[in-house]
Amino acid sequence: MKNYINFAVFFILLNSCMAQSPVLDITTPKKDFIGVKGAYYKDTKNVLNGYDGTYLYTNGTTSFKIKLQKNIMTSLNGFYYEDLIAGEYQLIENGVEKVNTLSQLTPTSNNNNISGERVLTGTTLGCKDCRADEKRLRLSFSDITPQNVGEIDIRKTIVDGRDAIIVKIWYTGPIAVKEGSPKPKEGIIRAGTYTMIKLKK
Repeated sequence: MKNYINFAVFFILLNSCMAQSPVLDITTPKKDFIGVKGAYYKDTKNVLNGYDGTYLYTNGTTSFKIKLQKNIMTSLNGFYYEDLIAGEYQLIENGVEKVNTLSQLTPTSNNNNISGERVLTGTTLGCKDCRADEKRLRLSFSDITPQNVGEIDIRKTIVDGRDAIIVKIWYTGPIAVKEGSPKPKEGIIRAGTYTMIKLKK
């Protein structure tokens, strides 16, 4: 009898916690982009899986590297939790390292230059040659140059039998600066499309 009581108490507590902190799929729209306080936007369908790893684009003396990882139950705003993809990058030109933020990507990092969980399906928002059921990511992107912010689309592909991604980067700003302030510098990472091969561990 005692075991039945313990089980009943456990399920009551579990249901109470779930009611207070709902678990929602990451594709659930966030009303007014605010989200539900205390909710956990979970990758219930594992659509964020398979992006983890280090990817490399090379062109002559230019080497552009991106490292991605899936972060579980992260809170960027202290209002709700979510699963998301986080990333950092390195750019080398003519043997000179222009930027390297790779060390900022740690198992617990939650404020990265690449981050987000937005999943796009098919031709939505500009992928004319995507299959109807194909998934890709649209994440936020920040250059280390102040005020330069944008977005990055990441699409899985195969190149010569190797896992790869097609990355498209564009800037949506510099963000607003005070009148009379110097004009922000251009981003170090150039906007454009990059095919990046996944490196072996």
